[in-house]
Amino acid sequence: MPKETLAELLFFLAENEEFASVHKLLGEGVTVEEVRGSFRELAEGLHKEVAAEVANQYNAQKDNRLSAEAKEIISYLSPGEEKTLLTAFGLIEKTKTLQKQ
Repeated sequence: MPKETLAELLFFLAENEEFASVHKLLGEGVTVEEVRGSFRELAEGLHKEVAAEVANQYNAQKDNRLSAEAKEIISYLSPGEEKTLLTAFGLIEKTKTLQKQ
């Protein structure tokens, strides 16, 4: 599941879930608002991770190693095709590509 989707799910749960079993399972030391706050905090952390990953993504158009012709060809590709091609040529790491899927 993409991190952004998970973050939205956590935000949704924090706002809409009743967490009726919190007192029963976690005892008197934890409140529903603390659980909601924890879910919001996790979601915000995931949003920050996603933003950092997007900021650090490879941009073929800014790569000085590629010729103008190669950049033009890449510009016609879909994002998935671009990732496949750039990974095949070793310009981006397979692990980064796989983590984002």
